[in-house]
Amino acid sequence: MRRTPLTRHWFAWTGIGLAMLAAAYVLLEALCRYRDGFTFPPGIDLLCRLLPLKDWTAFLSGGFITFLTAFFLYWLVKEPVRVPYLVIATAMLMLVRNLFLLLTPVAALPGLMPLYQGGLGDGLHGVLLHDQELFFSGHTGVPFLYFLLCRRRPAVAYACLAVSLLNAVGVLFTRNHYSIDVLGAFFIVPTIAALTRILFGRLDPEPEPKLISSPT
Repeated sequence: MRRTPLTRHWFAWTGIGLAMLAAAYVLLEALCRYRDGFTFPPGIDLLCRLLPLKDWTAFLSGGFITFLTAFFLYWLVKEPVRVPYLVIATAMLMLVRNLFLLLTPVAALPGLMPLYQGGLGDGLHGVLLHDQELFFSGHTGVPFLYFLLCRRRPAVAYACLAVSLLNAVGVLFTRNHYSIDVLGAFFIVPTIAALTRILFGRLDPEPEPKLISSPT
């Protein structure tokens, strides 16, 4: 396939996307520090009461970082013109998620196994990643977003869907999320994908088919 040369337009929008992503993480850090000043009661999760406590922390930390790195390397090599749109879509998810985190006054589940301690994620815990990041699950939502944005590449799309489902199981096993955090991601993320399409769709050279098409 012939490579499309990268233009100043590409670099500009990639920079905007990275700036949006950085702003989302700055807001997340401020939000988590704000929440740390309060004592919230833990909720009750009937599904987690039935599930065993299993240590999937290595998969959910280093494995997730590896997945994100591989995902963007794939697009940088195969079709870099899509990278600005994918970065902006990720930032949109993070920004919307920050709003939901602010509106979710509940403590983490008892028995939570902290992530990003040692290995590839060493140093991130308590800085960019916190135990109070609950609704909705980013581990579930981010790869599910990529599934929705990559359906014209079935192998990539279904790999992302598999990671999303495995992460969903893993965050429940490790008590990093309530079951509503996981289920909520699958319902909220399609709206984020649609909103990103409305606002920034012109940046995407390979638009995805609609999730729901009107009958013909």
